[in-house]
Amino acid sequence: MEAAPDYRSWDELIPDALGLIFTNLSLQERVSVIPRVCKSWAKAVSGPHCWQEIDIVKWSNRCQPDQLDRMVEMLVTRSSGSLRKLCVSGLQSDAIFTFIAQK
Repeated sequence: MEAAPDYRSWDELIPDALGLIFTNLSLQERVSVIPRVCKSWAKAVSGPHCWQEIDIVKWSNRCQPDQLDRMVEMLVTRSSGSLRKLCVSGLQSDAIFTFIAQK
């Protein structure tokens, strides 16, 4: 009988733990790379732990207002009410401020 390895696979970590690890990655990596690695990583990055603090100031300075509103809506929704900090520049409509406040 073989001995069990002393390590666990990344995809076996609970989603909350993975989510906390993923907060150290860039926004681009969390949105476009991590979800494509495997199903458990996609589940973890879609959970609220990755989105408690959102800093998109640099990105928001170079995007169109309609893109910015869609991105803010997507990220605030992903936070599932756990958002503690949002850093963004260039929000222009009252509707997006209302959306953020309600979420």
